[in-house]
Amino acid sequence: MPIQHEGLAMPASVAPFIARHKVLAGLIVGLAIVLVASRLFLPYWLRDYINAEIDKLENYTGSVEAVSVSVWRGAYQIHGMNIRKTKGGLDKPFVAANTIDLAVDWGALVRGRIVAEVDIYEINLTFAKNQTGQGAGWPTFVEVISPLDVNRLTVHGGRLAYIDYTADPNINLYVDDIVLSVTNLRNVTDAENKLPSRVDAYGTSVGGGVLTMGGNMNFMKDTPDFDFGLELRDADLTAFNDYAREYALLDFSKGTVGIFAELAAADGHVVGYVKPVATDIALIDLDQDKNPFNIIWEALASLFIELFENQPKDQFAARVPIEGDLNNPDEDMWAAFFSIFKNAFGQAFSKDEDGTVEFNDAYIEAIEEAQKDKQKDEEKPAAQPEETAT
Repeated sequence: MPIQHEGLAMPASVAPFIARHKVLAGLIVGLAIVLVASRLFLPYWLRDYINAEIDKLENYTGSVEAVSVSVWRGAYQIHGMNIRKTKGGLDKPFVAANTIDLAVDWGALVRGRIVAEVDIYEINLTFAKNQTGQGAGWPTFVEVISPLDVNRLTVHGGRLAYIDYTADPNINLYVDDIVLSVTNLRNVTDAENKLPSRVDAYGTSVGGGVLTMGGNMNFMKDTPDFDFGLELRDADLTAFNDYAREYALLDFSKGTVGIFAELAAADGHVVGYVKPVATDIALIDLDQDKNPFNIIWEALASLFIELFENQPKDQFAARVPIEGDLNNPDEDMWAAFFSIFKNAFGQAFSKDEDGTVEFNDAYIEAIEEAQKDKQKDEEKPAAQPEETAT
């Protein structure tokens, strides 16, 4: 018999359909409530959780101001991060960031990899002799704020600085307006490539120099392999006077400096060079310095620069070869010294990368070093067994 409902006949087969959809509707409503509650309360829980993890850092403390959650993006944002050293540090934070956006990398998810992408807006990192960040437990903290492995990192504006208040005058070296892009950190694509990750960085140095860096890396190795080029162009040499006074007892009145470098490393073995090139150099007038020893030193330095600069280009330059263990590479200072004469009396060094360093150079050197180490181990005499008393 049909079921009666407000005067209308309803087929018996419809009742289970309505009952099932009531359950589905209830689930949808319940899920919506959970999502709304999460949206309302999760940011506060995350903020308190992150602040508690910051307090666990060794010799560092700080906080984040707020956390926001974007459920549909699978993302959350940390706002107003400020971390400083508790004792013996600078009056400036070690790390400060306006916003850190952490999200699921949907492009990688399509390829079957669950990884994250991170965008950081206006980050400041300030180092000093007594504020290096070492031993604070940063790897654990990074894992806390990003449980997923990071596959893409982008920095949208920032400052990297080194300050030394123990020097007189104080030293303040920095790179401003940093833009950094690191892609394919977790080898989601191009996994067969020896250097699958791409790194590009740009900034403005002290003295208004234009800094660019580009290259490739393999972050998945315990000691990452890499092949990088770096250029610093047209920096005002007088802006480095605080540093030059402290470490070289020199004071420039004018000049422009550029630094060009290529470095490649494989299995912890690095090869490359650094090439500083300065033009239109002049030291301060000697009568401005009252210290007789400084006057003598500056006179000798001025004479040396004048004698061994490339006169047609008004350029003083050197090329420092680098090779050896990545943690403690050898710098061939004799080759660097003779390169001064090469620039002065031969063809002036170019204000560009030389294009002479390739990753395979480091790769072959690493293989040769490994073979030498193996041969040394094989040549060691076998340990004699201990005699036992009878």
